[in-house]
Parts: sequence; structure tokens; C-alpha cells
Amino acid sequence: MHMTKLGTLVVALALAFSIPAMAQETRSFTAANGTFDIPVAPQRIVALNDQIVALPLYELGAPVVGSAGRTDADGNHFMRGGMDTLGIDFANSDIGYVGGFNALDVEAIAALQPDLIIGGPYTDAAVAEQLQSVAPTLIINNNELGIIETLRTFADITGKTGNFEARLARYQSNVARTREWLETPEDISVAMTFVFPAGEEMWVYKHTGNLGAIAQVVRDLGFKEPAAVAALADNETNYSAELIQDLDADFIFGFYRQQPDATPATVRAAYETFAPGWCQALTACQNGQFLLLPGPTFGPTMTGLDLALELIESNITARPFTPFEE
Repeated sequence: MHMTKLGTLVVALALAFSIPAMAQETRSFTAANGTFDIPVAPQRIVALNDQIVALPLYELGAPVVGSAGRTDADGNHFMRGGMDTLGIDFANSDIGYVGGFNALDVEAIAALQPDLIIGGPYTDAAVAEQLQSVAPTLIINNNELGIIETLRTFADITGKTGNFEARLARYQSNVARTREWLETPEDISVAMTFVFPAGEEMWVYKHTGNLGAIAQVVRDLGFKEPAAVAALADNETNYSAELIQDLDADFIFGFYRQQPDATPATVRAAYETFAPGWCQALTACQNGQFLLLPGPTFGPTMTGLDLALELIESNITARPFTPFEE
């Protein structure tokens, strides 16, 4: 849509729907894109990303009325990780679809009469600026804040602190317990990889990379990275198949998505497509220490953190394993 027409449409819709927001008590809040007056107790929030914004907000109990989402091959809209993590999707909730996170439907957003809109660093800056005419539109930079502070920020913005701090305290206590059971987690090496079902490429993530809950748990437990991963310049790297043996570690994580196109079987097959003979090249795989984890473990929610911790605890602390010898 042409930006001039888009701006006119947004202003018209904003004027038509602005009365509910005007009646609300407000407070000042500083986000990554500026300082805004936002409702003290927002009643109608639109999330500009499903997994990174909508799900954590929903988990906190915030009133999410709209969200960006994904579209499957049959044209059905869904929230990535929604059913797997929290049991919600567009079909079984009152959350309206407002386009893809990179193709937002401004008209659909305005029609939902939001009193607060929340996006992230991936949100188109021009669209976010246009949406300011509809409702305060906050850009929360989750990449800089990390999962914990992003969740705490969402709780602050929405006034839905709920039991967040209690859940966080329980998670941190469980991390301490697992670390104690591991005895020397800093001696255990973990590599994190991601291969799409087509097997055309493999991504490798440093522990500081943007891999959501699983990366947070790996950092909190204090695992070390393989030397080749630690030496990578970027947090996330499209890795060469010829170098796959450099990823060897005590444990290697991969991920499936609990969707028809990315089941455990198809993802395992994708590794073979990407690097034929990969399992024989990695002692972790030969010893049964290549672990495929479900996609929700990289969802940035407390549920994702709890799940990731439980899976690591059950797969590493609850059984003997063969250490990788460099």
C-alpha cells in the first residue's frame, strides 16, 4: 500500500476509534523508539509478532486482541509456537490476525481499536510510525534486553505482573538445583544447531545468540561452547557442511517444530541431506548425545524456559554420558 494512502487511512481509522483510548488514565513509558503516554491498564493490545510478543503477553494475562502470525501452505493463519507452548491460536482464541510480522495489515490493526501496540526491532519503522496514529506503538528491543528483562518489561507495560516474579524465582531455583546436580557444568560443552527440513543450510548459534529460551537456559546453566563456535564472529552463522566435525561437543542440540513439515524424522533426515554422513563425523551423535528438542524450547516465555530446563535436566543430569575428548 502506498505510504500516503496508508497514512490517510490510518489517521481516518484512528479518529474513528480514538474515543476509548482518550478516556483512559495514562503514564509515561520510554521504549526503544521514544517516550510515549500509554494506558496505565491497557485493555486492547495488538502484538506485531506472534511468538516474541503475543505469546509472552498472553502468558502474563494481558488482553491481546490482535497479533501478527504465520500462514501455512493451505493458507491457514497460525501463531508460531502458540498451540505447542500455551495451547492457543487464532482459531481457538479471541485474538485477531493482523498480517505477517513483516507484512502488517494496518487496516486490520486499526479496526481492532487497540489502546496499545507492541512490536520489536524487526518491526518496519515506517509502519510503526504510522501506527502511532492508531495507538501508542512501542518498540521493545528484545535482542538487547534478553528474555528475562523483555518479560519483565512486558509485565510492567501491561500492568500484568501477575505471578511473573514468582515464576522467575522458581525457574532460577530450579536452575540452581540442576547446576548442583551437574556438579561442573562449565566442563560440559554444548553446540546449538538449526536445520530446516529442506536440509539446504545449517545455522549454528553461539550461546549468546538469539535462540530464545533454550539459549537462556544454556547460559544460565553455564555450559561451555565448542572452541569453533566460541571463535565465530557472529552470534548466528550459516555454517559450512565441510566444517561440521568442528561442532563436536558433549551434546549437540537441534530442533523440530511440531508441525507436519518439521517433525523429528524430517529434521533428522535434513541433517543427512545437508551433510551426508554427519552422524559418523560427530561423536556426540554416535553416542546418542545429539538431542532434538521441540520448537517451544526457543519460545521466549516462562513456559519455554521451564520446558527447556526440564529437557536438559532429564537428558544430561539424569543419565551417564560419554564426554567428548578434544
